[in-house]
Amino acid sequence: MFFEKLRRFMYGRYGTDTLNLVLLVAGLVIAFIGQFTRFWPLTIVAYIFYIYAIFRMLSRNIPQRQKEYYSFLKVWTPLQKWFRIRVAAFRERKQYKYFKCPNCHQQLRAPRGRGKIVVTCQRCHKQFNQKT
Repeated sequence: MFFEKLRRFMYGRYGTDTLNLVLLVAGLVIAFIGQFTRFWPLTIVAYIFYIYAIFRMLSRNIPQRQKEYYSFLKVWTPLQKWFRIRVAAFRERKQYKYFKCPNCHQQLRAPRGRGKIVVTCQRCHKQFNQKT
């Protein structure tokens, strides 16, 4: 009963996406910092983040929300990729050495303990020496 009413209410509205999640998490972090430092304007900023996330979720202007989301993804995707590479490099630091191709800057990896090896970049096919 409740879920059916909620489903009818949300019909034709934008809903949630990654930007909303980032806004809510950023609001929580800012609110926590505001409470910890007792600096009340940060709490107001956190409320602004919350209100904007709710506004986006309940909006019926779907093309505008998608435009905002695609603009956000232009910034978010490279950051997420960079972070994932760093996490993988840290997790696999004992098995692999990570390095970049000097020509195209593609992220590459090679098994550790092989000494000096000749590496061929898969993207630009440049060969170079690398110590592992």
